[in-house]
Amino acid sequence: MPNATARIDRLRKRMQANGVDAWLATTGDAHLSEYLSERWRTRAWLSGFNGSAGRFVVTADQAGLWVDPRYHMRADTETAGTAITVFKEGKPETPELTTWLSETLPAGSVVGIDPESVSAEALHELERRLAPARITVRPCLGLIDEVWLDRPADVPTPIVDHPLEFAGEAAADKLGRLRARLTEAGAASMLVTALDEVAWLLNLRGNDVPMNPVALAYCIVGPDGVQLFVHEEQVSPGLRAALPDEVGIRPYAAVAASLHELPADTALLLDPAKTNVLLYEATDHLRRVEGASPLDALKARKNETELRCALLAHTYDGVAVTRLLHWLSTTDLTAETELSVSEKLQYFREGLPDCRGASFDTIVGFGPNSSVGHYKLNRENPQPLAPESLLLIDCGAQFLTGTTDTTRTVALGTPTAEHKRTYTTVLKSLIMLSSARFPKGTTGQKLDALGRFHIWANDWECRHGIGHGVGSYLHVHEGPQRINKTNDVVFEVGHVNSNEPGVYFEGVFGVRLENVIAVAPAGTGVFGEFLRFDTLTLCPFDRDLVDVDLLTSHEVEWLDAYHRRVVETLSPHLPEDVRGWLAERAAALRQ
Repeated sequence: MPNATARIDRLRKRMQANGVDAWLATTGDAHLSEYLSERWRTRAWLSGFNGSAGRFVVTADQAGLWVDPRYHMRADTETAGTAITVFKEGKPETPELTTWLSETLPAGSVVGIDPESVSAEALHELERRLAPARITVRPCLGLIDEVWLDRPADVPTPIVDHPLEFAGEAAADKLGRLRARLTEAGAASMLVTALDEVAWLLNLRGNDVPMNPVALAYCIVGPDGVQLFVHEEQVSPGLRAALPDEVGIRPYAAVAASLHELPADTALLLDPAKTNVLLYEATDHLRRVEGASPLDALKARKNETELRCALLAHTYDGVAVTRLLHWLSTTDLTAETELSVSEKLQYFREGLPDCRGASFDTIVGFGPNSSVGHYKLNRENPQPLAPESLLLIDCGAQFLTGTTDTTRTVALGTPTAEHKRTYTTVLKSLIMLSSARFPKGTTGQKLDALGRFHIWANDWECRHGIGHGVGSYLHVHEGPQRINKTNDVVFEVGHVNSNEPGVYFEGVFGVRLENVIAVAPAGTGVFGEFLRFDTLTLCPFDRDLVDVDLLTSHEVEWLDAYHRRVVETLSPHLPEDVRGWLAERAAALRQ
């Protein structure tokens, strides 16, 4: 990675000129988004590591990249040939980043950050952890621009209205519900910074971030009006007419100045985890009410229209994924690669009703590559396939009706006993969570244990969360509820989540299976209200990898019922040869 070496050298020169002893590059844009436009891929540009998460530190004589277990193998590959040390989080020998800084830098050192792409919460935590070592943190606006001389500019695209037939609730009604939450929190106004929250609140969609139907925008919601900060050329007369009358359009770059102009007695709610340092400092004169964004919780509970539309989206995408699985079973695998599989899926999605492209980069991992939790296929030198081992496909699409996220692992050739044991264990985990009934008030942390029960029974572990929230024609990853070991958010009716247990044997093979599920009422009795999950994803599992002897009668019944539903729902939309194949592959396990 000679480019990374040269870029790090340039950064060191600018650090020295600015009195900075270490530079911390995180992952985020001015809105602290997960998915970034090219302009904000600073950490990737500097280090050469392109994973969706990671932190990169450069000192005068060292460079370190901290990555979580999803990216251990990939980080090694993408930083090969550089002097970058990969610090693999989750391993006992790996130092915590601030501990490493405290032990590496002398007292009085300065750590620089970009105030546009670091949250106020992250800054405060960094300051707290480094203070005992007498190390300070300095926001350095513009320093990266001195290093990244050909840094791309954001290119705004037209913003469109998201119609009521898909949104299910008018923007005016959403604003009313938000203001009620603000009153409860003791605030009169709110700064909204997250792109999907602005989009959801005002029923807007855009195309400013790859694979995410959002526009670059902020808004300030006041008691009597809303200021929407966007690039003005993005707003058509039709969109202007669709917005509530109380919404005023302001230039995108004017948000900091507008915050400065607010009266000092303004009680402004903001989320420090979603507000960058630059905007946070612009509110120093205000009466800040700090807390989690209420929009996160409001957006997460899908209304009846959004749930109905989500099922349509998963039906459409189920057609494409099922056609891909059929194609894999009939094609000459020796002529195909991981890349050609991804391209074939894109071909099957073309022409589907209301399809707007992928919701994230399709993951296609063959053989050992299936063991990489978040594998990125090599487009320049794609991995060939062969009629042996396993193929993991993790894919999703954006439809006007909703957002999908599906993972299937399939056998290419005859699977081994260990392949079947692993696959069936992961399938049992998915079924256990899918068929769970749980009391109202249950959190994601408790549901996570259900998704790991069978994995743990084998002394294995799933090295990622079991599930994340899924947006409604928005971000494929959303909160606040997630199914993981630490999430304490209560699951409620209307929450839509992935269910994606997985087991990965590094360098050998991996298995992940994923359906999207929605929380629904299960009934009320003497012990109170209970909830359940409805499955939205529709495409078959690989029966060649199922060891029926490892399944209980309940699990067999669940899988047979699921496959009957897949056949009944998808068959009318499939070509005749695929219908016949699906009927065979989805037949009852025990006949």
